[in-house]
Parts: sequence; C-alpha cells; structure tokens
Amino acid sequence: MNVVFLVTMALVATCVNAGLFGSSCEPVPSHLCARVYDDEDCKGWSLDVPQGEMNFRFWNPVWYWYRNDIETVSVRAGCTFTGFDDTKLRGKSATIVARNKDRHVNLGDEDDYEDLDEEIESLTCTC
Repeated sequence: MNVVFLVTMALVATCVNAGLFGSSCEPVPSHLCARVYDDEDCKGWSLDVPQGEMNFRFWNPVWYWYRNDIETVSVRAGCTFTGFDDTKLRGKSATIVARNKDRHVNLGDEDDYEDLDEEIESLTCTC
C-alpha cells in the first residue's frame, strides 16, 4: 500500500474519532447534568438539563417545543441520563451513563438508543 494513503487514512480516523468532522459537541458545563439537542452532532437548539426530572407535556407552552424532538444527548462525566417515550417517566426508556468523560450520543445512530430518537417526552438525570 501507498504510504501517503496510509497516513491519510490515519489522519481521517483521528479526526472522526475526535469529532472534527461535523460534530459541534462541547463539554457539558459543570452545573448541569446533561444538555440535549434538536439535531445530530449537538446542532440546532439546545436545552440545559439540571439534575432531576423534566416532562415535556403537550399542553405546556414552554416544554411542548422539546417534546419528541431530541436527537442528541450530551451527558456530563459522572452523570446518568434516562429518557422515556412517555410523560411522567413512563414507557420505553434508555439510559446513558457517562463515566470518566462527557458522553455525546446521537440517538438515531446507536441501536440501544434509536427507539428514543425524536421520541423523548420525559427524562431524569442524576450525578
């Protein structure tokens, strides 16, 4: 194989793993548990998630806009986020644990979370 090709592929892999192509995910601020986004790779609107519970009820003029519209979840290191496809922490759920570093998950890209892609109606987050 060509040495230039191998070096190029190594650089591309490094950039992809570092999130340099397309991702605009930033560290989750230390006063938050998580941050959720409208679009993949931490793009579109964002919503700060403190520790505790949130419900996105259809009749609430503020929280309604986030209902069934979350595509990316960023969880702060040491925190655990659980999203539910129904209000009041009911229905199908998926948990994202961030151990030693922040964890950024595009829900539609991973089998464990794809059922919640644009389906979250309530959540809980703890650190």
